[in-house]
Amino acid sequence: MADVLAAGIIVVACALAPLAPWTIRNFRTLHHFQPLAPRYANETDELAPRGFNRWVKTWIVDYASVEEIYWNVPGDNIDPEKLPSRAIDTPAERDRTLAVIGDYNQAREMTPELDARFGNLAANRIRAHRVRYFVVLPLLRVADMWLRPRTEVLPPDVRWWEFNDEAKESVMAVGLGLLNLAYVVGALLAVVPRPSRRSSGIRWAGLLVGFVLLRSAFLGTLENPEPRYTLECYPVVILCAAAYLASATEQQQTKSRI
Repeated sequence: MADVLAAGIIVVACALAPLAPWTIRNFRTLHHFQPLAPRYANETDELAPRGFNRWVKTWIVDYASVEEIYWNVPGDNIDPEKLPSRAIDTPAERDRTLAVIGDYNQAREMTPELDARFGNLAANRIRAHRVRYFVVLPLLRVADMWLRPRTEVLPPDVRWWEFNDEAKESVMAVGLGLLNLAYVVGALLAVVPRPSRRSSGIRWAGLLVGFVLLRSAFLGTLENPEPRYTLECYPVVILCAAAYLASATEQQQTKSRI
């Protein structure tokens, strides 16, 4: 137990040490304790659109909406036609939502008053569908970040599944999505407990899986599901998938000798 505690203290110290110079700099220049960058990377005198972001979190689950809606604010119009059906639950809510969006589109700037109106929309939606907001939507955002093709850095259109313009690019996206799925499935198979495996291997695999699960849980709290946020997990995915393939190959060779 003492060894585990000592190891934990060392890990925490090594993780926090690089933040010390940044924290000291922020305290001297900004005159408040800030060990990390602001949540929305805003200046101290810049409006952070928390109401708008909270409203987005009441319906967003896919990267397509990030490009078409979320990144447009501020500076560009919000196209109501791009909103998915889950963004509006009732006719009365549709009227309020379109009114706020229309007022924003006039100047394409997020003011405190507009942000508060978006926040009111979000509060009403959360109050009516708490399970959807706190459980269902985060799970769907995490699934989208893990499983969709990375169209933000590849030729396929962001709506690759519609096969509208370039069928070849959509087929490419499907193929890349299946390849990504194969990696994830291989990694999952690697961590499934089996009697033939050594307990030490399972223990260390548990540490890796714990990291992936914790990061995925954090990603579910974001209002912008971007697949790039899962990249830090892929060394673990590739390692586990490779371990599964090596184990499966070894078992197959053993059976063939018998």
